[in-house]
Amino acid sequence: MTEFTQGDITADDSADSWIVAVDVGGSGSRLVAVQGRGGERIQLEGRRVEILPDGSDAAEVVASLCRSFVAWAVRTGHQGGAIGQDRPRVAAAAVGVTGLKSLVENPNDIHDALATELRTNRSAVAGDALTAHLGALRGRPGAVLSVGTGSVALAWDKTGRWHRADGWGHVFGDLGAGAWIGSAALRAATAAHDGRPRGGSPYLLESVTARLGPVATWPAQVYKTNDRAGRLAALAPAVMAAARAGDRISEQILVEAGRHLATTLVTALAPGIPPMASTTGSLVQEDSPLTHTLAEQLAEERPEVQLVPSAGTPLDGALHLARHLRDNAARMVAYRPWLTVRIDGRGAAGGTEDTGAMALDQDLTGEASADGMGIPPEFRQLRISRPTPGDF
Repeated sequence: MTEFTQGDITADDSADSWIVAVDVGGSGSRLVAVQGRGGERIQLEGRRVEILPDGSDAAEVVASLCRSFVAWAVRTGHQGGAIGQDRPRVAAAAVGVTGLKSLVENPNDIHDALATELRTNRSAVAGDALTAHLGALRGRPGAVLSVGTGSVALAWDKTGRWHRADGWGHVFGDLGAGAWIGSAALRAATAAHDGRPRGGSPYLLESVTARLGPVATWPAQVYKTNDRAGRLAALAPAVMAAARAGDRISEQILVEAGRHLATTLVTALAPGIPPMASTTGSLVQEDSPLTHTLAEQLAEERPEVQLVPSAGTPLDGALHLARHLRDNAARMVAYRPWLTVRIDGRGAAGGTEDTGAMALDQDLTGEASADGMGIPPEFRQLRISRPTPGDF
């Protein structure tokens, strides 16, 4: 067993230690923990992230889920006995979080939450686009389109360059995502309420009224909330249901969403990206006008691109990071702004670069960089070069 300490925080890779992964999104959050190598497994659900005046409260969401896990472990006798018999032994933890670049004021706060609640000194905090990529393609180069409350496509090529498209938030981006669909639903519903000659959907008016109440209350419900995007995205299932029932306006909304999402994916498939892509998220898990349009437009614009089924979820990608951090901590590499790593109390804490890990804007050649991302051996030859406009 390899063990090292930093203050009262202990990390180890013993048979009864846990790895913990958390996925924090606009529609909810989830934690999965696995004991040892393939032992006991638990999954917990948590609330969605909220956007406050000073940014995302993702650190609080992570802390709450971690406290729930520790309480479960103690209650069920899974504490392991390493730290006074009072809590589980956690070898490593990783988080994938929405809005890491733009809405999380300081990733260190999430690292601190993991260290405080789990007493682990190996932690990784990544953007959910990156964990979605790891979950869907398992480290293979290509592009992954993540569709939830928001939408973003992230791709990387065989030389290690990352390319992003969209992910700019529901006000001026996230085209075709849940919040975008919800906004379109409200426009169609209010058009029907007003009696406008075009664009109105009586079906959506009835459906949204059943969910939100009288139309006159809708502006306050949406504009006064700290979770506007989440409130809007919660209406996307109503549009899906209306389209299945034959509502023409709802079908048109989903067709347009599919077009936007296809454009986002094509944009991420920049020159040099291998022609492989996958999609992940609840809105692309079932046949609908959205998924049909997305696939058709992708085939029309980029017929050489192979659209493959997702191998896993963003939570699986976070778990992959945690497992790699447990097993190969010395070779973990940070890729700012998409990934920060803290090992033995160093790394994300203090300064502008991670101690003991390479930052994104450094030149790096060799196996360790790809290995730090948890990428399989056949894809480990990687070069990170300085980003150019359009890369992020």
